[in-house]
Amino acid sequence: MNRRMLLTRIGSLVAALAAVLVIGLPASAQGNPPSRPTSSAQPTATIGTPAQLVGRPTPTVQPSTAAPDADTTPVNAPPDASADASEFVPFWVAAFQPTSLWSDEGSTAQSLGPATVDGPLQVRQPQSGPRLSVYDPVSQTNAWIDATAVGTIGTPTADELAALANQSPSAAFEPFWVMTDQPTSLWSSPDPAATALAAIPQWRYFQVVQLPQGTRAAVLDPRTRTSGWLDLGKVGPVGAPPTEYLQSPPPDDQTLNKPARILGNADLFDHPARADYFALGRMKTNDAIIVVGAVNRPDGTWYHLDNGEYAPAANVRLPDPPAQTFAGRWIDATLTEPVIVTAYEGSTPVYAALAVKGTTAFETPTGVFHIQWRVADETMNSETLSPPIPRDGPGGYYLEHVLDTQYFTGDGASIHYNYWYANWGYAGSHGCLGMNLTDATFFWNFATVGTTVSIHN
Repeated sequence: MNRRMLLTRIGSLVAALAAVLVIGLPASAQGNPPSRPTSSAQPTATIGTPAQLVGRPTPTVQPSTAAPDADTTPVNAPPDASADASEFVPFWVAAFQPTSLWSDEGSTAQSLGPATVDGPLQVRQPQSGPRLSVYDPVSQTNAWIDATAVGTIGTPTADELAALANQSPSAAFEPFWVMTDQPTSLWSSPDPAATALAAIPQWRYFQVVQLPQGTRAAVLDPRTRTSGWLDLGKVGPVGAPPTEYLQSPPPDDQTLNKPARILGNADLFDHPARADYFALGRMKTNDAIIVVGAVNRPDGTWYHLDNGEYAPAANVRLPDPPAQTFAGRWIDATLTEPVIVTAYEGSTPVYAALAVKGTTAFETPTGVFHIQWRVADETMNSETLSPPIPRDGPGGYYLEHVLDTQYFTGDGASIHYNYWYANWGYAGSHGCLGMNLTDATFFWNFATVGTTVSIHN
């Protein structure tokens, strides 16, 4: 790009940014940072600005509706394909982040190669989806580009367009595929001070769309169509991703929407059909999850979690359907191992936790009870039992600072914090339901004196 064009574009960008600050700032200040989607549906994107790279919403910049100058038509430009050219005026944009040019606007489009960052492109049709139809004055071809990867710029002069048309598109670089071989981050730029856009797990495919700069490569995620930069030391070259990698997850066979807990060390996956080689990470016993649905496959049932990930059914403990429900807030405890205690509001489960139950010698009682009294912080001493048990004798104990204790029988059976034994889901107490501190505190805040506690096998 020659000096004259660069100065012209800088001036245009400064003017555009000043207009956005004066006109659009109050509206943009009301936005919220994007959150992780819980479904595969994607909203239609509008033309972006560089601020979106760090999650700040910005106002949409509308193209001018004034009549175009005589020199705004690209050299050798094709006829305008707009459905209503009398109402739409072509305008110019430039990519402000690494991205690709695409063969069409659909999800199965083929990449035509990288778009040149800061290279001018003319929008030739009104936007009707997440991509814009553009004309590239360098290659003199039509293509599609993601709207969130570009921002509006000033109109290049006739001399600048002629200079661009005389350039030969680079044939030295061909996009290629890499895979992350360790967890890493997706960055907003190749600069050391770049912003981390997302955490990327191991074994993720990316397409390198431009020559690397320094220690990072400009990449495109083939699933989400998001772009950024990856550290070259965290990726390795691979072939194109298999077809199933790009497939959407199957619909749930059953809707659940229940709190649950992880059993064992469980790998989570982003798709039940490709669980053998696309693990996202690992959870451990008693980690809290929300199961939104179930997917039945030949290799077994998979539970669809609220964050979009999948866990094998063998690694999930869901609350059992209660034999009876009660009005208002109440607590259900299933003693069938692994033991799970569930907080209900009417018939709706709102929280579930694994718990320690009584041993064969000191079984947890079954039946319908009510919270009789509560102690926030106490010392439990077996010598106070009837009959008393010496604290140093078989079955004896002396435990200080037992927190969030809620007694539901007169002989001392309770729900409480259990810091001395953590085999969650199995026998190990003197009849109480012992929990970790987070869970005991939840039930302390959830219940009160009189709250129903239903315990069954």
